[in-house]
Amino acid sequence: MPWLFSVESVAIANSLQRKYSNLARVLEAMAMLGQQGQCKFEEKWPSMQPTVLKLLRQEPVTRDEWQGLFWAVHSVCMWDEKEGPPKIYEALQKDILDFIKQAQSRVLTHKDESALLRAYIAEWGKFFTQCNYLPKPFNQLEANLLGKLHSSMPKKTQSGEESLVRKLMLDSWNQSIFSNIKHRLQSSAMKLVHDERYGDPFDIQLVIGVRESYVNLSSDAEDKLKIYRENFEKAYLQAAEEFYKKNAPQYLEENGVQNYMRYADQKLKEEEGRAKRYLETGYGCQSVSALTETCVRVLVTDFKETILQECAPMIKNKETEKLRLMFSLMDRVVDGITPMLHDLEAHIVQQGLADMIAAADCITTVCLPCVESSIQGVLL
Repeated sequence: MPWLFSVESVAIANSLQRKYSNLARVLEAMAMLGQQGQCKFEEKWPSMQPTVLKLLRQEPVTRDEWQGLFWAVHSVCMWDEKEGPPKIYEALQKDILDFIKQAQSRVLTHKDESALLRAYIAEWGKFFTQCNYLPKPFNQLEANLLGKLHSSMPKKTQSGEESLVRKLMLDSWNQSIFSNIKHRLQSSAMKLVHDERYGDPFDIQLVIGVRESYVNLSSDAEDKLKIYRENFEKAYLQAAEEFYKKNAPQYLEENGVQNYMRYADQKLKEEEGRAKRYLETGYGCQSVSALTETCVRVLVTDFKETILQECAPMIKNKETEKLRLMFSLMDRVVDGITPMLHDLEAHIVQQGLADMIAAADCITTVCLPCVESSIQGVLL
């Protein structure tokens, strides 16, 4: 079939190929435009929202729903790049806030301090767990939003801790339920600790759970402990100071200095142990040392002069154990040991002189002949 190889037939074939190629591109473009229309936020969000709500509520999510959320977010961000990402972010924010308001309502139904703390800890625990899962399908959203903010935001390696969605979740919790009831949470937790100081037992996990929520709530990458330090730690130190400012002077007046020293030493040890249970002890956190400084100030420093007045009589009476206790207390205070050393020095001088006077006859009888003998030996 020689016509297949003629010049004319080749030209016709090339022309048909170009036409079919152009037609294919047109059809492909039409298909893409049709798909793009289906990837608008308004088209995709109704199928995305149920999965988002399930994740917030910790309800079971199928593999298809989980993977479908990834694909839907990706599709909207890629095909509706201008309007899609901001709309997803706003819709997600609304659902998160609605969920938090429902959680707040459940918490506030409890009037008893322990019940309130237990309810808050349970709601926070579930929400904080989802802060590690909900952001995952929205990686493409974060990439788009960070890309748009590139000129005004520093570059950061994407990680769970720096996730925009995770930050949105934590900030939303902080600005709504936490801001509304944090004073009740703190006062309830501090009341339990106050009762413990009087010997009343309680579930220590209630205070620990509240503290952990404060520690984990901050979304500030530069200062993760800011919310905890400005709220929980501050309230704890203030409560401890108020407690001992009220009780310490009364105990001293009723029981005297020597019994008070034992009281102060015991309470300092108790508070240090209590602080290690209820305050944050992670790297870079100085809560325990701050609590110790506060307790030393209200239990020892404020009564320094009164306690030191007992030092000289104790030295005179050779009350070694009591002096050891006083030393351990004064060693915590600036210049607390110096007055004790002065009292000891004065006692040594005074006792030495008294011993010399008491042994004057012996000194005259024994020492003078020795001195005379030595002088004669030198002269000879």
